[in-house]
Amino acid sequence: MNRPTRNALFLLGGEVGARIFGFLVSAYLARVLGVGGFGQIGFALAVFAYATMATKLGLLTVGVKDIAQNRDRVTELTGNIITLRLALGLVAATAMVVLGLVLRKGPTVRGLLIILGAGVVLQCLLIEWVFTAVERTGYISVARIVTSAVYFGLALALVRTADDIMMVPLAFVAATASGMAILLIRYARLYGRPAPRLDPTVIRGLVRRAWPIGIASFLTQIHTNAGIVALSLMKNDTAAGEYTAAHRIVFFVLMLDRIFQTVFFPVVSRYASGKPDRFGWLIGAALRMLLAVGVPICVGLLLLSSPAVELVFGAEYSAAVPLLAILSWFILLSLLTSLAGYSLLASGQERRFARNTSIGVGFSLCSVALGVLLWGTTGAAAGIVMGEAVVLLLMGYDLLRIAPPSVNWRTLVPVAASLPLALVLLLLRGWNWPVAAVLGASVYLALLFLGKGVTPSDIGLLRYND
Repeated sequence: MNRPTRNALFLLGGEVGARIFGFLVSAYLARVLGVGGFGQIGFALAVFAYATMATKLGLLTVGVKDIAQNRDRVTELTGNIITLRLALGLVAATAMVVLGLVLRKGPTVRGLLIILGAGVVLQCLLIEWVFTAVERTGYISVARIVTSAVYFGLALALVRTADDIMMVPLAFVAATASGMAILLIRYARLYGRPAPRLDPTVIRGLVRRAWPIGIASFLTQIHTNAGIVALSLMKNDTAAGEYTAAHRIVFFVLMLDRIFQTVFFPVVSRYASGKPDRFGWLIGAALRMLLAVGVPICVGLLLLSSPAVELVFGAEYSAAVPLLAILSWFILLSLLTSLAGYSLLASGQERRFARNTSIGVGFSLCSVALGVLLWGTTGAAAGIVMGEAVVLLLMGYDLLRIAPPSVNWRTLVPVAASLPLALVLLLLRGWNWPVAAVLGASVYLALLFLGKGVTPSDIGLLRYND
């Protein structure tokens, strides 16, 4: 088994395990805290995500790319990036505390933000990116599973009623510390104790190359959670809670996007520098794989949104059903955006990546704000999807100019195979939706492989001989 395929399997196992625990936490908290309390947690975690992204500023992406191309720089880059991130983390944590004090959201949200500020600093010591660069993703998987399992266990033990809402961030911070410790201990055994470093030349080089990516990544995070934040600030906690329920289901599925990014970027970076003549072939093969996975998932969530929401969150969250139907298309758009965007980054097009993201996110924020004012939660969901579509169009246009992907009739097979899947779900979902899902998936897979939409060579597309 080649290394990228092995890494993908490690990440898949770890991500699935971690996401399952995280999903169970969300389902549990949604039922215990109620729609309003769940909305407060969703808002606080969205702000936490913003603060965490502000500590990265593209540094991790540049670090992965540099280490993937030169393994001898592991300790040098790790020390300098940790130093930079800790400085940024202290600023971001302070900003969260200040926001909690000045924001008119009540004492509960204020307390949530202040506690989660400590988690921002801990995130700066989470060195998953190093193990991504050296392609030892098994350690990442273990750390993610342990983190999510600890969070789930602490949530069950500490959060018994809606009055225990302040225990949620404490459980989250403690779980983050456990995953951080696992990776730091393993790193110390492989490369020695990670010591902070402050090399002016290295830091200037990192910042100069990272800031366009950092701006784009920060804007992407704003875009991703804009619906939750806008509804919490412009509407109420209940609206935010309903949207958060649909959002959690979609981003549980988007573990696939995270796995793809982690595996694809080091490999496409090496293709860009070492095999430019095969660059378009790699992108075309990746496109077929993403369509084969993304299209049926979107169709399934669209047609089974009602039983999915009721199964996970209960009838109390029925208002999230139409939101899930809309947000389901974010999955396919996000997968394709990652393909185009990371291909641009691998080609050294950081500024184009930042420009495209800035334009798309600006459009998204305007769409979400207008949508919330006019249509509430539905408008927020539609605004997010339209914003991602704009980002994809911009990234795709630039990629076509630089390195057009190799496509043929096989690229359309996943779309064609999804039509019988949709028909099966429409006809049988009212009778027995689990049976409909299994039967529909079986029909889709049969047509996909018979039509050669995916072949064994596609599954091994990331093979690259060092």
